[in-house]
Amino acid sequence: MSDLRTAPADAPEGAPAPEPRRAGAARRRAGRPVRWAAFGWLGCLAVEWLVDGRYWFGELAGAVPPFTFVVLPLLLAALVPLTRGADRWRTGGAVVLTLVLGAGQSGINFGALWSRDHEAGRDAIRVVAWNTNSWNQLLGTQDHFYAFLKAKQADVYLLHEYQHLTPDRKGREPVDDLARLRAEFPGYEIITDGELVTLSRFPVVARPAVGPARAVAPDADWNTRYRQDKVLRTDLLVKGRTVSFYNLHMPVWNSMTDGPLSGAFYSHMRENFGARQDQYAGLEQDVADNPNPVVVAGDFNTTAAMSELDGLRSRLDDAMGASDDLYPTSWEEGGWKPFWRTDWAFTGQGATADTYRFDSPEKLSDHAVQDLWVSVAQAPAGKG
Repeated sequence: MSDLRTAPADAPEGAPAPEPRRAGAARRRAGRPVRWAAFGWLGCLAVEWLVDGRYWFGELAGAVPPFTFVVLPLLLAALVPLTRGADRWRTGGAVVLTLVLGAGQSGINFGALWSRDHEAGRDAIRVVAWNTNSWNQLLGTQDHFYAFLKAKQADVYLLHEYQHLTPDRKGREPVDDLARLRAEFPGYEIITDGELVTLSRFPVVARPAVGPARAVAPDADWNTRYRQDKVLRTDLLVKGRTVSFYNLHMPVWNSMTDGPLSGAFYSHMRENFGARQDQYAGLEQDVADNPNPVVVAGDFNTTAAMSELDGLRSRLDDAMGASDDLYPTSWEEGGWKPFWRTDWAFTGQGATADTYRFDSPEKLSDHAVQDLWVSVAQAPAGKG
């Protein structure tokens, strides 16, 4: 008795294909884009691993919202059932591999899923780090600006962009606001270097130059310091122990005003790549040679997807571990909904972040405010 589900062997040429075979072909066609996407994304990750941090064009990884490194593999995982047979296993394996490789670049605070409600220790100190957007030249009023800063009641402020834009908005020039800073923050020590300002309730015991700043002459002009002095280290005497605070603003890797369709965008990337590498290398070496507890915070102009942070991550603790946010972001506030975290804080060598969060800049800046409480371990016997 013949099987009615299959076509007879002598079916005439051009007869319709059997239904099961046609359905199987359709499923194979549907699975091809999934397979191509999975292996294509795996190839992108491999290329990024090879070029990021080694060549200037590797900085383009920073243009990708970091959550893409987890969200895209998860979307592909949901589509894997469209593939069949051995292709399903190969595609699924590629998806799992991309997820494993990309999770560390996603900027997602997985610890927030099981560890929340962090609290500051009894003797913790409050540190505020913030890109002030050209010292509030463009947004708000100076009265609002200073009231906003004072309301934080921080023990240490690490502020960047102590500067103004030139009238053509293409350059920077120094500002002198020391008189008002002293009036608004009595009892604080005020340290400035180029565009960086550190305010401290604790005594300053040393101020070593870091990285390229070591080659800057004492009588160098402000523009030279602006270009070279991107890390301001101040050693503070905190409750009997010397703690090093690194206030930094790394050179920006792109030229957002030109846009990625402009040649100037890529020229800027190429020109700033070396300067960024030098600043990061100098910072990492200084931290490695520093026996003190350290707090490193500022505008790194670097996203979770970029490799420049790897050196610090290997030695220090990202303050994000003390955050309750699943996906912390800091830029661009007031414009696009923030997709990126470009402002970072790290602690280590006896300093620990107890709580960490991003606060609204109240429309005073395009960067959120880093607000962290830090505990410092008691010095070992015989050490300061």
